[in-house]
Amino acid sequence: MKDDSLPPVLKINDPILATTFGATLATKRTTAERLKKGVDINKLVIEPYANPFRVYPLIDDYNNFKYLFEELGTDCYILNTGFFLDHKIPKGVTLGAIESIIDDTAEFQEFGHLTDIQYMVTEDFKPDFTDSSYVSLVDERMKMRGEFIREQGQKNALNVLPNEALKAILSLINES
Repeated sequence: MKDDSLPPVLKINDPILATTFGATLATKRTTAERLKKGVDINKLVIEPYANPFRVYPLIDDYNNFKYLFEELGTDCYILNTGFFLDHKIPKGVTLGAIESIIDDTAEFQEFGHLTDIQYMVTEDFKPDFTDSSYVSLVDERMKMRGEFIREQGQKNALNVLPNEALKAILSLINES
């Protein structure tokens, strides 16, 4: 994920919200994609499950991931490998975070007032929910996800998600 409003690691504790975050991954385009002329590869876009090459209904991925989280009890971690605000997240931070998750030594704290989301405590990447501009940025990105779900439901039959996905994002927006 490349959403600069998010710290290096989030843990999503609700299966529907975890599945929805996967379906609304915020990233940037790559040179591996065949893009129309003039597309800004640095613009943040939603790419479900980071798969721009998917040729089957998004609901298939959604249901498979939901099964992993809901039925099998798989934990959901979101890794931001880009920037947190204006600070580049080094590879060492990402690798160290993965190791601490595997070793069960990772420390997580509540991500502001957002229910069912925690962030991994790291030395240099702390979200500041007392900063109104930061809170606005997080809110803007949650709204971007909600808008994506709405738009896809109206214009792209391949990307329709169930109502529970939109409800999960809207509940976050109401909490922020």
